[in-house]
Amino acid sequence: MRTLWKRLAALFSKPQRERELAEEVEAHLDMRTDELRQQGFDADAARATARREFGGLEQMKEAYRDRRGLPWIEILVKDVRYSVRGLRRNPVFTLAAVFSLALGIGANTAIFSFVDRLLLRMLPVDRPEQLLSLYRTGGWGQGYASYPLYLEFRKHTDLFAAVFARSGEDKVRFDAGHSNSVEYVLREYVTGNYFDVLGVRPAMGRIFTDDDNRNPQGHPLVVLSYDFWRNRMAGDPAILGRVLKIDEQPLTVIGVAAPGFHGVSVENRADLWVPAMMIPGQIMQPGMHWVWIMARSRPDVPRSRVQAAANTIMQRYLMSVYGGQRDSAFGKWAMAQKIEVRDAGVGISMLRETFGKPLTILMGAVGLVLLIACANVASLLLGRGAARRREIALRFSLGATRSRLVRQWLIESLLLALLGSALGLAFAIWGQRYMLLFLPPGSGERFDVAPDATVLGFTLGISILSAVLFGLAPALRATSLDPAAALKDGGAQQPGRGARAGFRKALVVLQVALSVVLVAMAGLFAHSLAGLRSINPGFVAQNVVTFSLDYPRAWKSADKQKHRERLLASLSEVPGIASISYGLPGPYRGGSWSAGIRVPGSERTAKEANEVAEQAVGPAYFATIGMRPLRGREFDRNDLRSTRKIAVVNEAFVREYLPGVHDPVGRILSFDDSKPEGGEPTYIVGVVHDILHDGLKAPAKSTVYIPFREADVRASWDPTLLVSSHFPAASLLPIIRRQVDRLDPQVALTEPRTLRERVDDSIFVDRMIATLSGFFGALALLLAAIGIYGVMAYAVTRRTAEIGLRIALGAAPARIEWMMLRDGLLLIAAGVAIGLPLSFGMARLSETLLYGIKPNDPLAFVVTVAVLLGTGILAAFLPARRAASVEPVEALRHE
Repeated sequence: MRTLWKRLAALFSKPQRERELAEEVEAHLDMRTDELRQQGFDADAARATARREFGGLEQMKEAYRDRRGLPWIEILVKDVRYSVRGLRRNPVFTLAAVFSLALGIGANTAIFSFVDRLLLRMLPVDRPEQLLSLYRTGGWGQGYASYPLYLEFRKHTDLFAAVFARSGEDKVRFDAGHSNSVEYVLREYVTGNYFDVLGVRPAMGRIFTDDDNRNPQGHPLVVLSYDFWRNRMAGDPAILGRVLKIDEQPLTVIGVAAPGFHGVSVENRADLWVPAMMIPGQIMQPGMHWVWIMARSRPDVPRSRVQAAANTIMQRYLMSVYGGQRDSAFGKWAMAQKIEVRDAGVGISMLRETFGKPLTILMGAVGLVLLIACANVASLLLGRGAARRREIALRFSLGATRSRLVRQWLIESLLLALLGSALGLAFAIWGQRYMLLFLPPGSGERFDVAPDATVLGFTLGISILSAVLFGLAPALRATSLDPAAALKDGGAQQPGRGARAGFRKALVVLQVALSVVLVAMAGLFAHSLAGLRSINPGFVAQNVVTFSLDYPRAWKSADKQKHRERLLASLSEVPGIASISYGLPGPYRGGSWSAGIRVPGSERTAKEANEVAEQAVGPAYFATIGMRPLRGREFDRNDLRSTRKIAVVNEAFVREYLPGVHDPVGRILSFDDSKPEGGEPTYIVGVVHDILHDGLKAPAKSTVYIPFREADVRASWDPTLLVSSHFPAASLLPIIRRQVDRLDPQVALTEPRTLRERVDDSIFVDRMIATLSGFFGALALLLAAIGIYGVMAYAVTRRTAEIGLRIALGAAPARIEWMMLRDGLLLIAAGVAIGLPLSFGMARLSETLLYGIKPNDPLAFVVTVAVLLGTGILAAFLPARRAASVEPVEALRHE
């Protein structure tokens, strides 16, 4: 080890070592010269004899250097310096290669950062591979379950090492004490064993225990995340014991979590944690689904047994809660709930459910882009190798081995790849920010996709792989020459040598084939998105703004209602505003409630009760979103004060429950489904168009709209406000903000979005994959066009003498153009022929992501072929035109 360190040290003191070596050699020569002079030699003869006895001084010095240093590192440094000089002498080639690789590597890095964050990255906790998620399916909602169900699972220590639960992240008010504006943090309610089961230790203070979560309303305690403490609390060392106002509730800080831990959610980063018993409301209600149950597995219990036991526990629990109603429609619906045992080592993510497969498809697409980029750079290197034939032949003649030249070539390729990866990383960071814009608000709160060690390692890995992919074949071909022949012909590529040209053509065919796949997929996704955008959501999405209001915690329902009426009155006086209303939850705000109904006289509900979607709306709700009742009327202000129960239904309701009824207005329905005759009657006063509340892809549900009355809805639930205007909706937002601030600075405007944006948010996956696949398709076309142009330009240069001779013998310029253009068309046709079957296969894999079209959609593939042909002809036309303008005399004189 000591010898190794000495050799490494010698690399950094080379001038001094060289001086010492020269002095030592000179000293030995002087000593031998003196000995020879004492033996009778004169000075010159003694010096010459001493030098002969020593042999080759430079060879001796080189052997000494090898013994004292690390020659392979020195050779590597020399090769790197030589490669840098070579790349600097050819800036056009270097920039073209680096930019091509940067696009391919950057696209791969950007997509991989999302794949890593959503699908691969393990939680920073103890033994994350043992974590399980008890995912609830069926009934209302997905994933979240009730607190009593959590307590039921916690009893089964024979199945799990431990069971814990947490809520979703809530954006709540935080009183920082130094700002008049409203600040928000992400709060998460957790059970007392949350940190202990995860193995997260405190950086300061302590974490929760079961005692902190034992009593109703618990203890007013809070644990802060390390980043929140460092950034928002300025790393206050005296934070323990300090009281913070979170959601206007005083909480005592007892600890700070370990650095790097932000909870178990992937797309959100919790700022602080509060005991679960602190959550307001009846948390023990079986129908209140607000906790996500997680567990740590036991190594001795197989997954199959855990899954079977979880279903048994779930059915036993449902029977105890809903067994008395199991014969009703609601009971059957509730009893259909199940538990899926899932791996949770990579965290909890709702985005993963809808975003996982599209990311996999996009990862495949960017892989093809990188292959095209590598083929493009390989083609450039082949051309450069042809131009360097004389240099390579000369180096062979001077004693260089082929392995040394191939190594030199690969080092040059690696430098290009590293430069490309550095620039590609900048592209990736920009691309990540662009992709985040597609995520709907709330789905990616503080979604962290910044490059970490894994992403940087991935970038470095694909850089090295790229260097091998595009560098090895050109290196082997460039060094497979006859030095004598190359020096004799001056290094010029002879027309008869078609192997290199054939390989470049094969690379172009590969580029075109891969481009066909990417362009075809872009066409399919674009066609699918166009079909989605053509769907009528049931309302007019233009010039309508939606928003919510965040009220202080102390405000009662009456206070909120009074403020809401004042705000709507002030907004109605703004010139240009056409209509104002509100609804709970409102269009594209998370679907609707579910309610069991009876419809007297309906064959559908005569035998059993049925479920419908229910929404509470205010006066002029349908007029505000551009709808007119098909029959009857919508609600007015008098309906809010009346005790008479009325409803407006949609067309789907009429089709399902009142088929054949000419005029449903005046018919009766009942929300009491416990008996066949129903309960208190609700009178239908209007019929409206279907609204696709669950997204453009889901069919319209039978929906009943009731008047928004404060007594009929939970006081803690605030409606979505809607404002329509005669001018662009985006210009409304500053006006609304000013009005809200003017009325009461304590009330905050939240989630302001145009209705068009909410519709677009509902298809964010389709928009993202269509946009990105379109970008990758365009990028592939550009790289393929460069490849075609390069091959054709090289062919024109190589066949200049032949073309000049043809023209001299009377060939027309048009014939020369067609001769060269035909070669390009053959390459394109071969690429298309190979790429089309690959495209069909890729389309089959993506079938579930398409809407309204088949994977073999003829329009997409016809457009793909047309675009590839047009791009190829354009790229090949310029070299063909140049070939037709060759001067015969100049071409033959050069030959």
